[in-house]
Amino acid sequence: MIYISSVLMTIPSLALFGIMVVVLAPLNLGLGVVPAVLAIMIYSLLPIIRNTVTSLNQVSPRMIEAARGIGLTRAQVLFRIKLPLSIPVIMAGIRNAIVLGVSVATYASLVGAGGLGYFIFSGIGRANFMMVLSGALVVSVLGIGINFLLIYAEDLVTPRGLKINRGTSEDRH
Repeated sequence: MIYISSVLMTIPSLALFGIMVVVLAPLNLGLGVVPAVLAIMIYSLLPIIRNTVTSLNQVSPRMIEAARGIGLTRAQVLFRIKLPLSIPVIMAGIRNAIVLGVSVATYASLVGAGGLGYFIFSGIGRANFMMVLSGALVVSVLGIGINFLLIYAEDLVTPRGLKINRGTSEDRH
């Protein structure tokens, strides 16, 4: 899966939208939301898969051995040890994929799916700097805002023992 998603990630995002239009055209789904959503989903696979596989494989063999030693099954080791320890890295991959998806979604307007890319590309076509700037700023603010929301969500789902203490130096003494 990592190899396949890596190959798909090497396709430029605009080209991937074009490929989706051509592939879905025989099904009468070539333009609109369907090719846009599929392209964004395909483009978002790599960060999620890579972070998930990497984080699950980085769990200390000693911890796995200790869990097996107390009688946990393979499924219990996965759900009680590996996944909780991997949540911060998995969430970072999800966060990267979603923020990347926000930026790639600007191309959705080129395949008839609408979106904020309309302002950017229409502004370019009309040589209207303010239209391009307003579209780019809104997309940027949206990406940054979603990133902060996902950081908060990551904090909520991360087990307390794995959280980094970001307190003041007085809190550490």
